[in-house]
Amino acid sequence: MFSRGFQKGGTEHDLFLDTASYYARYRPEYPPSLIEAIAKEHRLDGTGRLLDCGCGTGQVFLGLAPHFEEIIAIDPDSEMLAQARKLADARHLHHVQLRNIPAEQIGPELGEFRLAAFGASFHWTDRKRVAELVYGRLQTGGGLVLIAGGGIWNGVQEWEKTVVATIKKWLGPERRAGGGIFDQGELHQEVLEKTRFDSIRTFDVVAEYDWTMDDILGYLYSTSFSSKRVLGERAEAFEQDLRRALAPLSEGGTFRERIEFTVISARKT
Repeated sequence: MFSRGFQKGGTEHDLFLDTASYYARYRPEYPPSLIEAIAKEHRLDGTGRLLDCGCGTGQVFLGLAPHFEEIIAIDPDSEMLAQARKLADARHLHHVQLRNIPAEQIGPELGEFRLAAFGASFHWTDRKRVAELVYGRLQTGGGLVLIAGGGIWNGVQEWEKTVVATIKKWLGPERRAGGGIFDQGELHQEVLEKTRFDSIRTFDVVAEYDWTMDDILGYLYSTSFSSKRVLGERAEAFEQDLRRALAPLSEGGTFRERIEFTVISARKT
């Protein structure tokens, strides 16, 4: 289920320091089945504007780009936006504008939108406040989608459990979040129920991915809980240890992961 992730200690600004290049290269794009499910849910037809909140390196807008006339993608991390710009330019997505602002600064100057989307980013915001700001920027009948995947940390396969065990071995039993510790809070659904949003519903889309050893390490270095900055001088030893632990568990050099993406959809009525 969707839940909030935030820090005990640390600051919001150190969550993804020095991860942008890994994020762009190793975070998989959302599967076509997920993009199509969102398009169907919100009757997207290639018109209107998308607000991509906490866009990172662009995984959400890269998938949804064909469904909108214009996209505004925002993120507080300038390094993430630089990578997002490269990916958007490589695909000639000239209708994508990038803004270096946090979701807490969403305002009237951004205009009105048909849909607002958060791809694994809503949980790092002041959720109720941000949801209300987004509501104010949506046209009547417009929608909100929150997307998350299970991820390696919650994996059930032996190789996924081995990854988590190795992280805990090197970084301690509590899940890190930049310079702080990951904590839990209300479910996203419960937060949205306290806002003006209506028609809140949840659905899942399942996809499978094949990872190489390098892919797994690259993904880990893109996260708030095991980036190279979090690992510090332990990074090289951690990598060697993880490679040794995972080597007997691969299938022809790859690792199959079944990811259940959860989408929460809501509307402005």
